[in-house]
Amino acid sequence: MFWTIAAAVLFAAALITFSPLLRARSMWKPLSLAMVFLVPAATLWMYQQFGTPEALKHTPQPPQQAAANQGHSPDSAEMDGMITSLRARLDQNPDSLEGWMLLSRTFKATQRFPEALEALENAIRIAPDNPAVMVEWVETQIFMTADGRITPEMTATLERALALQPSLQKALWLMGISASQAGDDARAIGYWETLLEQVEPGSAVAQSVQSQIDLARSRAGMAAPVAAVAGDSNVTDAPATGNEAPNPAAATVAMAGAEMANDAASQDGGASQGIKLMVGADAASQSQVPTGGVLYIMVRSPGPAMGPPLGVRRIINPQLPVTVTINDQDSMMQDRLISTETEVQVQARISLTGSPGAKPGDWQSAVQLVALDSAETVELLINQKVE
Repeated sequence: MFWTIAAAVLFAAALITFSPLLRARSMWKPLSLAMVFLVPAATLWMYQQFGTPEALKHTPQPPQQAAANQGHSPDSAEMDGMITSLRARLDQNPDSLEGWMLLSRTFKATQRFPEALEALENAIRIAPDNPAVMVEWVETQIFMTADGRITPEMTATLERALALQPSLQKALWLMGISASQAGDDARAIGYWETLLEQVEPGSAVAQSVQSQIDLARSRAGMAAPVAAVAGDSNVTDAPATGNEAPNPAAATVAMAGAEMANDAASQDGGASQGIKLMVGADAASQSQVPTGGVLYIMVRSPGPAMGPPLGVRRIINPQLPVTVTINDQDSMMQDRLISTETEVQVQARISLTGSPGAKPGDWQSAVQLVALDSAETVELLINQKVE
């Protein structure tokens, strides 16, 4: 039936196409008559060789389902568009520290670490004594190593950054990693406990830090303190789940996705109050959602268009449930801050490959619309498997 209908349609199309030449008295009339029969025949032969009628059995998805499967994922095309825009602005303003930091951050989000390092080299050219730039340079170097080892040169750079800004959170985290890799767990605990005093109690960052402190204490044979660190029992009592790396080298970037107020453009603390989110998995999906991977929390402008995200939070090896606060420090571009919207769409995804784009096997939540002036904690349940 398929071939009969296809042949009839193609013959009719060819007849209409070549009818002007068939009516004319010219040398082209015999050729036109031949084309009326040859074109449909050739088309059907090519389709039989390279096409498949099975495609006709595909049932189109309803618009709502198609939109849900799209998931507003920040795929490579979106990121490429963002990178192109940033590069164009930097061509006009090559001495913009903020621009180079944002470009590096975008490259890191897509795991293009050599290009991220190149962007940071430009940031160092502009601000060689900026501690936040130093720390980002070290972190990017770690991403590029095969084993996550922090070299003596990297450690010296981190020490210099902490000398300039002792409260720099990512530097404290990485110095703890460096000390632990050197076998000095007591020193690592000192850095991490200093960091723990600065982060939001009960947050994903606090849980990551506390889990590494617990592991370091276990390796060093040290007893856990009775009193809660920073006065929050939820943080102190958080057990190591077994998903953490035996050596913190594998967890080097667990804090990176949280950004920890280290952006060179965000040192004045001018971020908005933010959106409080709790990311977890429902009871039906709990056993199926994979452990490990990378948790992406994406913030977008509301609407059906799948544009680049306003902001992205990236957390390595998340221990669900996690609680985070998304604010302007998570914005991808400084001229498109999250706080400029009255409401946004948020979605969480666990990526098995580390890529922000949705891939088969990943798990994600539904997209939720959130008002920025809401003080309530929004729950994102990861219960949809990407097929």
